[in-house]
Amino acid sequence: MMKMQMILMMREPLSISLLFQIPMSSRYSDEEETSYKVRRSATKLLAAIIGTRPDMLSTVYRSVSPVLISRFGDREETVRLEIWSAYTLLLHQTEVYGADVQTRDSEGHISLKRKREREGMDVEETPAGLLKTQTPAISKALIKQIHSKTSASTLQAGFTLLHALLRVHPGCLSIHTPAIAEIISLTLKKPPSNTSSILHVSIFAFLDLYFSTHSPAVFNMALSSLSPPLVSALSERDPRISAAAFRCFATLLVLLKPVRSNEWSESLYSKVLEKLERNDTDMAVRELSETCLAELWICAPDVVRGKGGAEWVALRRFGRAKGAVNVIKRVAERVIMTEQWTRESIEWALEIVRKSSRSQKDDAFVCLKVLLSKLVPLPQTHSSSSFLTNYQDVTPVILLNSPTL
Repeated sequence: MMKMQMILMMREPLSISLLFQIPMSSRYSDEEETSYKVRRSATKLLAAIIGTRPDMLSTVYRSVSPVLISRFGDREETVRLEIWSAYTLLLHQTEVYGADVQTRDSEGHISLKRKREREGMDVEETPAGLLKTQTPAISKALIKQIHSKTSASTLQAGFTLLHALLRVHPGCLSIHTPAIAEIISLTLKKPPSNTSSILHVSIFAFLDLYFSTHSPAVFNMALSSLSPPLVSALSERDPRISAAAFRCFATLLVLLKPVRSNEWSESLYSKVLEKLERNDTDMAVRELSETCLAELWICAPDVVRGKGGAEWVALRRFGRAKGAVNVIKRVAERVIMTEQWTRESIEWALEIVRKSSRSQKDDAFVCLKVLLSKLVPLPQTHSSSSFLTNYQDVTPVILLNSPTL
């Protein structure tokens, strides 16, 4: 009987979703331990349809999506992960194709409707519109299945799905902020292992997107529980985790500008300085710590002023020439710095011009142009020849940008 039902369903691909709606008495019994295999195989077939038929996204959202959502809590973990993976694929397809209403022409090829036809179509019938109406059910069903005691593979699949959901529907998880913050803080408190390192990276990637797509008023209260594990992650030996944590803080600084001195911002400055002063810092970690240094000066000047400038000494001495040049240029453009800092930066940039390759020289000259524009204008009585003697390597830049010479 079951084989006959499967054969009939294969005639219409989307009717496979009906498999999940067949009464339990009609399925294979749990004692035979095969019913989960049927559900898993059906899900894989649905995923193949979703991945190869973008023209049917609206139909999938109307007929298949509600059924998949209802099975987010399947009792068998392998089936549950397969369903989450299929829905993640559906979200990726929606991100790529969901903005356009697609039809099939007489020859069976995918084509886009004309603009006038799209304008006359109900927005709620587009894949993006249908997803928007189902988002509350998706987030509620998924968050119920992820918690601190969930296996690492399940947690990773859950946060991957949430990440894909945010890319298509930004800001949709506002009401779930307390629950998400609790899950993340409890999960990150556990030290990463060989099997859970990827999970930590996935969580930080989700957090970075979550911060970017939600108002600070939504997640401000959650920072008290999220910031301690984020700060701890800055010191992780795995460079992927450390780099992901620095990226989250760089995003936070931009969104929360202006940032006042607090526990996490002070800790961030200390970790940035530590990474810049070490010769063995991973390249990706160093690059993102340099980004955080620039954002600290631009978005949180109260935190870094009065520290003595140790971060600039470390940046110029140990940093990559290209990265350091970009940081100094950004800060000079956005922040009012002291004349001493500007002149020290000019002297350092001149050394880059003298010793570096052609590409680095180009970046250094752009940086010099910005730095020289920030100097106090030369008085009319100042000897231009004596000034150019000190900065003869950049005479063309000075002549182009100083109207007093």
